[in-house]
Amino acid sequence: MDSVLDVIYKGHWWQHSGLRKLNFYIALVIAASAINGYDSSVLNGLQILPEFKKHFNSPDGSTLGFMSAAQNFGGLVMLPFAPYISDGIGRNRTLSIGCFIIASGVVLQTLAASVGHFIASRCIIGLGITLITNAAPVLVTELAYPTHRGSLTALYNTLWYFGSILSAWVCYATLRTLSGSIWEWRLVPVRFFLFCP
Repeated sequence: MDSVLDVIYKGHWWQHSGLRKLNFYIALVIAASAINGYDSSVLNGLQILPEFKKHFNSPDGSTLGFMSAAQNFGGLVMLPFAPYISDGIGRNRTLSIGCFIIASGVVLQTLAASVGHFIASRCIIGLGITLITNAAPVLVTELAYPTHRGSLTALYNTLWYFGSILSAWVCYATLRTLSGSIWEWRLVPVRFFLFCP
C-alpha cells in the first residue's frame, strides 16, 4: 500500500482542476473573515460621516458606545448555541443561515430610523457574525487540501484586517463622493455585501 506522501499532489494547485475548484469554494468560506472585519470596523468609519451624526443627533458617550457594542451583545446571545448549530445542521448550512441573518441586519441597519433601530440591527448582525465565525474556520480546515491547510487557515485569520481596512476606505470614499446625501452613511454597510458571495 502507498503511503500518504505518495498520493498527495505535489504540483501547483492552479494546475490541478480539482484543487482549483476546491480552493475557489474555500475562498468563498474565507470571505467570512473579511465580512467580520468589515462589519466590526464599519461603525468607526460611520462616526466621521456628517450625515450619520446629523441623522442620529450626534451620538456620543454611552450612546455611541452602546451602538458600537451592540454587535457583541448579539454575538454573546448566539455564542452558547453556535457550536451546536454548526455540528447539528452542518457548517455549510450554518454559514448560509449566518449570512442570511447578517444580510437581514444590514438591511435593517441601512433603513435605521432611530438609535434603537440601529442598535437592534447591530445585534442581529452580531448573531449572524457569531454563526459564520464559528463555522467558517472549522470548515476551511476540514476542506483544505493537506498541503494547503496551514496557509489557508492563516489566510482566514489575516483577511479580518483586509475587511477592516476596506471598511475605512469605503467610508472615506463615501464621504468624498456622497457628502451631504442621506445615502452618505446608509450605503456604507451595504457596499461591501454587494461584492460578497
